[in-house]
Amino acid sequence: MPDRQKVEAILANRFPGAPLSQVAAAVNAIMALERGRPSTGLRGNAPVERQLPKTTIAVSTYITAPLTRVFDRFTDLDHAAEYVSGILSIERLNSGAFGVGTRWRETRRLLGRVDSAEMEVTAFARCTAYTISHVKAAIRIETRFAFEASDRGTLVAVEFSLDGTQMPMALLAPINWAIAGRVRHVLHADLADLKASLESRY
Repeated sequence: MPDRQKVEAILANRFPGAPLSQVAAAVNAIMALERGRPSTGLRGNAPVERQLPKTTIAVSTYITAPLTRVFDRFTDLDHAAEYVSGILSIERLNSGAFGVGTRWRETRRLLGRVDSAEMEVTAFARCTAYTISHVKAAIRIETRFAFEASDRGTLVAVEFSLDGTQMPMALLAPINWAIAGRVRHVLHADLADLKASLESRY
């Protein structure tokens, strides 16, 4: 059983802006998970599988602009900081057209702090969808952008997922829960910025 004070200190340090009530709730969730954690040994001859929690957050919006123009704006790395207010800077780590293997360092201001992460495009289908992946604090993060033409212009759907296979299960669930609301807010803000930049001429 983890020490409650140590868990509180870890979460408070990881999420410095989180209200104390949320930190306490996350600690309670960790303690409850630890008490009810299934065995990772053998039961008879059959292994007991650990069910690792995973968080997926989905948001979407319609943009009144043609599909091709929307897709090109979303994949324009060189001007991303101009269109998205949450991005402070983009540093390309390789050259070439946007596609599988494209890598860059993205710097943002999150929760009052400046944070950087190295991103990579791991899936790409022009004017249809692409996926950006990176690893942060042993958590693999993937963000998939999907585009579809419609009578209203272009439907953009974003799916953000956290997979903490390398983290203890008792810690991952409350961490996912604690940041889910913040991630949703960031995704909505990014979409709103890009939507405004694309619709300003329409």
